[in-house]
Amino acid sequence: MKDLTNLKTYIIDSDNPHEVDDAISLEIKEGNIKNLWIHISNPCKLFMHDSNVDLDARKRNSSLYLIDQYVPMLPKDILEKANLAQNKISETISAAIEFNDDGSINNYEIIEAIIKPKYQLTYEDANEILELEPKEEIELVEIKNLLEKSITFRKKHGAIIFESPNSKIKLYKDKVIVNKVEKTISQIIVAESMILMGYVTSLFIDKYNIAAAFRIQKLNCNPSEILNRYKDSEIKYIILKQYMGRSYITTKPGIHESLGLKMYVQCTSPLRRYLDLIIQRQVYNKINNYENLSINSITKIIDYSKNRQTENNNIFKNDKITYLKLFFKNEKKSFYKLIFVKWINHKKNIALVYFPDYSLEILITFFVSIEIYSNKIYKVKYIINDSNLLEFIY
Repeated sequence: MKDLTNLKTYIIDSDNPHEVDDAISLEIKEGNIKNLWIHISNPCKLFMHDSNVDLDARKRNSSLYLIDQYVPMLPKDILEKANLAQNKISETISAAIEFNDDGSINNYEIIEAIIKPKYQLTYEDANEILELEPKEEIELVEIKNLLEKSITFRKKHGAIIFESPNSKIKLYKDKVIVNKVEKTISQIIVAESMILMGYVTSLFIDKYNIAAAFRIQKLNCNPSEILNRYKDSEIKYIILKQYMGRSYITTKPGIHESLGLKMYVQCTSPLRRYLDLIIQRQVYNKINNYENLSINSITKIIDYSKNRQTENNNIFKNDKITYLKLFFKNEKKSFYKLIFVKWINHKKNIALVYFPDYSLEILITFFVSIEIYSNKIYKVKYIINDSNLLEFIY
C-alpha cells in the first residue's frame, strides 16, 4: 500500500453528497513529469464477497436517488468508514496516469493507497478556482489542463461530447422545482477523470485476464454527419442518441465508440453501483494476490444486475413522473413549449419530446397531428389525468 497523503488531493462533488467515492491529485516527478492521480474509495476491505452486506448490496444493485428519498446500496456504517472526506485518512484503489503531449496515455499504474484529501470542494467552489487560477492552487489548474487535452484526444478518436444541459428536479419547501443545469468546467473534468479511471482499469483487467463486466458500444452511424444535419436544432444530441447503438455489458472486452476508447469498465462508484464494486474487488484481489471471481460468477452477477437495474429504473421513472405531474399541475401555465422528437407508439399517442425551458427529455401522451421531427416548437397545454404519463394537447 502506497502512502499518498503528501499529495494535495481534491474532492469535487455536489452539495451534501451521500456517497463520496472519488478524488484527484497531481504529482510532479523529476523531469517535470506530471502524473494525474485518481483515487476511488475502497469498501472491499470492509466486507467479504457473498457476506450478508455484499448480498444485500447485490440485491439493491445501486443506490436510489429519488426526488425526496435516498436509498443507499450499502449500510450507513460502511458508508461512514468508506466515504472520502477532507483531512480524513482513507484507503483507496488509485491510478497514476502519465500523459503524452497530445493527451494520450503514456503510462499508468493501479495500486492500493492511502490518501488524505486537503480540499472538499463543491463544483461551484472548483469553478471559481479554475476561473481565477490562483498560484496557490496551480495543481488544480494543471489537472484541468491535462484533462482538457485528454478530452481533445478522445474526440479525435471518435468520442462524442454531449454539450447539452441537463434538468434537475427537486423538492424545496414542498414545492417541486425543475431547473435547467448547464455543464461546468469542474463537472467536465471530474467526469473525464472518471472515464480515464474506467479506461486504465479495463487495461489492467485485460492485461491480467481478469473476469469483469466490460461496457461496449457501437455507434451504427456517422455522428458528425447527424450533428451537422441537425446543427440548428436544440435537440441534435437527443436525435443522435436515436441513431446510436445502445451500450451493453459483457465479459469480453471491446470498443466503446462513443467514448473513443478501445475498452472500458465502470469502476468509480463502488459505494453506489454494485458492478463497480465487483470490478474494484477484482482489481483489489489481483493487487493482493487473492483469488479472483471466475468468469461464470461474473456472468451470473451481470445477468442478475441487469434485472435488478431494470426494476430500479422503473422506480426512478415512476418517481420522476409523480413529481413532474405535481410540477405542471401547480405551475398552471397557459402553455408550455416543447419540441417533438419521435413517436414511440403513434396509435397510443405516446411521444418522446423535449421541453427546452427545462432541458427536460421525457415520454408523454401527446395529441397533435405530426408524423416526423420538424424542429418546430409547439405551444402545448397540460391536461391533468390519472395515467402513468404526462398528457399534453397542441
